Amino acid sequence: SASQLKEVEKLPPVIAIDEYKGDTNAGKYQLIIANGETREPLDILPNRSVSTIKKYLREKGSEVQLVVMDMSHAFKSAVQKVLGSPIIVADRFHFSRYIHW
Repeated sequence: SASQLKEVEKLPPVIAIDEYKGDTNAGKYQLIIANGETREPLDILPNRSVSTIKKYLREKGSEVQLVVMDMSHAFKSAVQKVLGSPIIVADRFHFSRYIHW
């Protein structure tokens, strides 16, 4: 049986965001948002556009204080424009890839 994500009214204080190749026609990549402490997937956005991210964060991100993400300018821009100045942590996979490749 297929599992579904529960409806999220408010994001937790710590979230992680990352893109992945999904199965939507809304864009080449989708964006997954997870609880940054439990790693539980919370939501999947149809694409990774700045406008999509900003709209979602405006609706559900009022309590977010820390965001773990890759160093994408689009992600950082959307997060800072909506959430102000949360702590932003570069995820270690993307950071080490950036250093070593």
